[in-house]
Amino acid sequence: MDISSSFVYTPEMAKQSFRACHPKAPVARWLPAGIYVVLGILALTEALQGAEPDPVGLVVGVVVLLLGLGWPVFYARRVARALRPFAEPGTTRLELTDAGYAAEAPGRAVSRLWPTFKSVALVRGFWVLRTESEGTLAFPASVLDAAQNEVFRAVMREKGLLKR
Repeated sequence: MDISSSFVYTPEMAKQSFRACHPKAPVARWLPAGIYVVLGILALTEALQGAEPDPVGLVVGVVVLLLGLGWPVFYARRVARALRPFAEPGTTRLELTDAGYAAEAPGRAVSRLWPTFKSVALVRGFWVLRTESEGTLAFPASVLDAAQNEVFRAVMREKGLLKR
């Protein structure tokens, strides 16, 4: 398999790629926030029970409540920081060979051998390549024509990376 392609990676495409690589991100963003808000409200309710408010309970309740309200903001900043290198559109050159994956864009280059990947899946229009330790890489399936997509799919099945 020798597939070579170039495409323009836009900030919007970077966001879509992030969503494809991290489909459970909304849960990681909102579930802890909800839990912290509920725990904060419970702590505040408990601290305000009785004739005299418990000052330690009030502090704990307010801190936990603020953590719950701030969690989505912290998470959004983390995502924005991860996507910062993709703030400007740039041409990306993609090389898929029998040996591995390589992508080169202005200011950054990534190259991995196929044995370093644990799985490949088509998610939301992106080929998502997962590694054991380094996270995920993704590229739009639309940069490959139909024949190239079929060749890529067949080779990934042969290598045991494509489960479907």
